[in-house]
Formats: sequence, C-alpha cells, structure tokens
Amino acid sequence: MINNFSKLKISSVFLTLLISAPAIIIFLYLFIGSSENWEHLKETLLFEYVFNSLYIMIGVAVLTALIGFSTAYLTSLYTFSFSKFFHYGLILPFAIPTYIMAFIYGGMFDITGSVTTFILNTLGKTLDEVIFFDIMSIEGAIIIMSLVLYPYVYLICKTYLSFESASIIDAAKTFNLSSWQILKKVILPISRPAIVAGVTLAVMEAVADFGVMDYFGVSTFVTGIFRAWFGMGSVEDAAKLASILMTFVFLLIVLERLQRRNKVYKSSGKDFKPIDKVKLTGFKNVLAVITCFVPFFLGFLLPFIQLCFWFAISYEEIIDEDFMTLLYQTLTLALGSAALITALALLFVYNVRVNQDKSSSILTQVVKMGYSIPGAVVAVGILSFFAILDRYVIDLFSSTYIISGTVIAVVFGYCVRFLAIAINNFESGFTRIPTTYDDAAKTFNIGQNKTFVKIFLPLLKNSAFAAFIVIFIEVIKELPLTMILRPFNYDTLAVRALELTQQAQIIESSVPSMFIIVIGIISVTLLAKNMNKA
Repeated sequence: MINNFSKLKISSVFLTLLISAPAIIIFLYLFIGSSENWEHLKETLLFEYVFNSLYIMIGVAVLTALIGFSTAYLTSLYTFSFSKFFHYGLILPFAIPTYIMAFIYGGMFDITGSVTTFILNTLGKTLDEVIFFDIMSIEGAIIIMSLVLYPYVYLICKTYLSFESASIIDAAKTFNLSSWQILKKVILPISRPAIVAGVTLAVMEAVADFGVMDYFGVSTFVTGIFRAWFGMGSVEDAAKLASILMTFVFLLIVLERLQRRNKVYKSSGKDFKPIDKVKLTGFKNVLAVITCFVPFFLGFLLPFIQLCFWFAISYEEIIDEDFMTLLYQTLTLALGSAALITALALLFVYNVRVNQDKSSSILTQVVKMGYSIPGAVVAVGILSFFAILDRYVIDLFSSTYIISGTVIAVVFGYCVRFLAIAINNFESGFTRIPTTYDDAAKTFNIGQNKTFVKIFLPLLKNSAFAAFIVIFIEVIKELPLTMILRPFNYDTLAVRALELTQQAQIIESSVPSMFIIVIGIISVTLLAKNMNKA
C-alpha cells in the first residue's frame, strides 16, 4: 500500500491531472452551446477551414512519402556518388522551421521576389508573358512544408530498413525478381508501417502550422483560432475551433495506430544479417544523386544561401541592444523549459520503473498525448484553464494575482506540448538498464533515492542530454503557442521573425531566422555526438 501511494506516484497523478486539464477543457467546448458569432463563422468559414486543412494533409502526405521513402531507400540499399554525405545531409532541412522556409521562399519566388525579378530581367519578359507559379498559395505552402517535413519519413524509414535483414532481399532474388519488382513486392510492403508513421508525424505538424499559413494567407483551423481570438475577441469561438481540430488530430492518431496494429511485418530475428549495399554506376548513379540532391538543395542549401545573403546586408541594422535582450530571453526560456521538462519526464518514467503497475503506465501515456495537440490548441486550452484558476484565486483569496499572460503560462504550455519527447528518450534509456540492478539495490537495502542518484542517474545521462537538447530546439522554434501565451512585450526569436515579415521586412527577418537555424544546427551536432557516445 505504501509503495502504491508513494510520493513518487502521488506526484505523477497530480502532474498528470494538471498537464491534461487544458486538453480536457478544450474538448468540453464541443458540448457548449453556440453563439451568434459561431453560427456566422460556421456558415461562412468553417467549410473553408476543413477543406484547406484536408487538402494540405493529403498534399503533404503524398510529397513527404515520395521524398522521404525514395531517399531512405537509396541511401539504405545502395552506394553512389556522395551517398555518405546525403546520409546526413538529407536531415538538415529539419534545422529550418517551416515558417522561416516560407519567409525565404516568399522573398525569392513571389511576384516581386529576388529570383523572380532576376529571371524576368534576364529573359526580358514581364510577368504576364511567362507561366508563373504563385508560391504564395496553398499549393506553395504544401511544397514548402513537405521540403521541411520529409525528414520525418526519411529518418523512420531509414532506421526501419537498417533493421531489416539482407536475407529477405536475397530470398526475393532467388525468384529472379528485378530491383524494381523487389522494391514493389518486398521492400514497399515491409516499409509500410514506417512510411505511415513518418507521414502521420509530418501531417500532424502541417495541420498545426500557423506561420506558413498566416504568411501565405491560407485559411486553416489554426489561422481561424487566431482570428477568432485576436480579431473577434471571442475565446469561446477560438476554443470551439480548437476542440474540433484536437478531435480531428486524435482521430488521425487512432487511424494510424489501427493500421499499425492490423499490418504487422516481422523481421528476420536471429537470422538477421546486414544489408550489403549495391554500388550504382552510370545512369543509375546519376539518377540516385539527383534524387537525393534535389530535396537537399531545395530543402536546405538554397534557402540557407539566400538567408546568409540577406543576413549579411541587414544584420548591422537589426542587431542592437534590444535584439541581444531578445536573444537572451529566448535562450533562457528554452534552457529553463528544457531543464524543467527533462526533470518532469524523468519523474514520470522513474515512477513506472519503481511501481511497475498499469496505472503508472497509463499516467505516462496520458501525458504523452499532449505532443499530438497543435500548439495553438494547447495555448487556448491553457488560457481557458488559467482563467478558471485566476477567477478561483480571486474569489477565494480576494487576490489580484493573474497567471495568464506570464512566463509561467508559456513554460506550462511547453510542458504540455513537449513532455512526450523527453519521456520517449527516458523510456528508451530505461529499457537498456537490466531490472537486476533494481533487485541488487533492494538486496543491499539501498533506499529509493540513493538507487536513483547512484545507479540510474549516471546510466541515464545520455538520455537526459538527448531529451534536453531536443526540447531546447523545439522551444526555440515554437511559434503559435509562444505568440498566444507570452507576456506583453516579451518576444522570442521566432515571434520577432514573424513580426518583421508581417511588416514586409523580409530581408530584416533573416537575422532572427539565422540565429534560430544556427542554434538548431549546433544543437543537432551536439545531439549527434552524444548519440555516438551512447
């Protein structure tokens, strides 16, 4: 009894209730009566929100699947010119947030963009005389997000293929199947769970995006939430839209898990042997290089070169004392949030390890659901939750203390949104520690606290570092949640980049954008080094 209701478990229960409260409040808005504003919104804009969101989901799903799987397939099964470079280079688009990619491509390829103007001047043509693809469209948004999000599919498929045995491919070759037939009949079917898992993550990111959609003028659920909140001043309407989007995302997760359960592909087990990569030559070598170079070039190299050029001509104007304060606020917010979230995640996972019961595991799974909720939805839920707390505190204690609109609200939002990432890292770390360690500690009557500090903490330092770095990057990049919850006049690099673009200062927005990307690259490099040590 004492073990079941230990301080560790009580803390986990309390934190689970606290972290899940915003999502519960948002969900309850589905059952609250409609206002006149909501009826008007439903009749005029709701269909557009639904259609555009579905269109974006389908477009991003198709493109990320094509790019991610094809590049993972080539780099996993073949060697060709620069294949070792592409092994890592294809991950680099992850370092560029979708909204920054949108700002860069808009500045290059819109009607007055630098590249568009250069091409027209070179050809001696006007815009009416050429076929022009409007990058500032919903199709442009789909392309840009796919270029940033395809690494989800690439990484998961590459990891999956690396654990598949060469014996499967060798068996297929005994039937005199060509490379194309092996791809179609063997590799694609066994890779389906990995493709779907990666596509699901990419689609969830796309449907939750605000920066790209706001800049390109595309109406989706997330932009609708901002309009209802800031434009109409209606918390209820914003919450209703948020509840629909949250339900929509949860259904997507359920469908993904159902298909994963029903489609199980088993590996070779003890007969596993690594895949012997085939060396490509001639035309096939060139085709493989082009297939990998195009997404790398469009997803990282081209926008990074343009960003460097804009940075070089604008940094002196933007970097001043106020900007350094902004940088300091962003870094301290990210460092503090990452440290707190890492500690909380460790508490949850250690509770599962100590108590080893179903209820502890359920608590962890409930908390992890927060990552599937878009940032804007989390923010609206937290504002509603803190409004209730504010009223409760005022009524009970006659106090004027307000939680909403403080850094506390922002950090709490990050906890709700990103705890799952840190928990996954620690779960992976704990699986590598034999349970005999726990038994040995009990044999020598070592207390729970000493066991944690002396045994588990040293063994989990790599997992803790990885969790910290990933959360740090996510907080630096986060836009909609920060925009809604931040205190007055409290900006981050992401918010400043968006504000500058909204003021038509695209070149100037390269400065905060560059800092975000460089911080991301440094963080990813540290993470890669840590993974090599593990």
